[in-house]
Amino acid sequence: MSRNPSISEVDLRWVKLWQGVRALSEPEVEALERQLRDDPLNLDVRVQLFGYFSLYEGRELKRKDVERKLFEIVLWFIENEPAATGFLGFRLMASGRLFKPRAFGVLRQAWLEQVDAFSMDGTVLGNAGMFIGWNDFETGAALIERAYELQPAENWLGLFISTIALEVWTSPELYKDRLREYIIDVGLRSLRTESGGAPSMTCQYVSNAALCLGRLDDVRTCIVYLRKESHPQCDQLANVYEGLVALRENNIDCAIESLVMMKPGYEAQPVAFCLAIELFDLGERESIARFIDNFDGKTSEHDRNRWLEQVTENQRPDFASVFPQLRRGFRSL
Repeated sequence: MSRNPSISEVDLRWVKLWQGVRALSEPEVEALERQLRDDPLNLDVRVQLFGYFSLYEGRELKRKDVERKLFEIVLWFIENEPAATGFLGFRLMASGRLFKPRAFGVLRQAWLEQVDAFSMDGTVLGNAGMFIGWNDFETGAALIERAYELQPAENWLGLFISTIALEVWTSPELYKDRLREYIIDVGLRSLRTESGGAPSMTCQYVSNAALCLGRLDDVRTCIVYLRKESHPQCDQLANVYEGLVALRENNIDCAIESLVMMKPGYEAQPVAFCLAIELFDLGERESIARFIDNFDGKTSEHDRNRWLEQVTENQRPDFASVFPQLRRGFRSL
């Protein structure tokens, strides 16, 4: 792995250790556990075990017998490294999704105790909010707002939007629109006031939610931000969202132009395939074939040939075979 100048030596070492955990044998894991018992402050070993215990197969932890061990590792980090940043901070925040309700409740309380102890530390509040937000939206959102007030340059709003966007997939239908309203309003605030982070991702989360709710002006706002990024991928996304807005305003010609307005070789973006599907359902065929050809080298030849054959035979292309999130269109993005 080449060194990114923005990544510390410690983070780079931990990334490599985490990436290697799938290759660990049972005796090697047992040796790491013994080493940690002898040296509880060895963060390299603790990070390796954190990564190993977090391994997933499908939607479940790879091994059922590691749930208690994962709980103990994460609890130790909450109690001893609540202000972790960089790679460790990210992994700690993301681990909130890994626990069943009872274990999550104990870890949630541990975080809230740290919040009380470090009430003016934006990093502790932000880490707690990101962790808790996976299963307790209201508490997580309140903590993120406090972290944002203390550290307005740390992109807490943008980070939290990414968590809530994932929650939309699994939330009850009656709750989804409330989350989408939150994504739009807080996401736009992030774009206006936060620097750094990943504004293109925030634009996607906001635009997808806004399209579901018919808030087309908010999509247009995101298109402006995407154009400012001056990157081919962001230009493609801006084109696609312009096409989707055009469709909702019954301007099919503009939508078609937006679909094919890209150079061959762009990376495949799921939202672009949403536009292609909507145009197919309106009877468009030629532009969809051009769109598929544009991804030569970015999707498999087998998939492209199958899609082109389906279009030729007037069958809806099964883009969802590559992008499962497309099965319900924007309501699952």
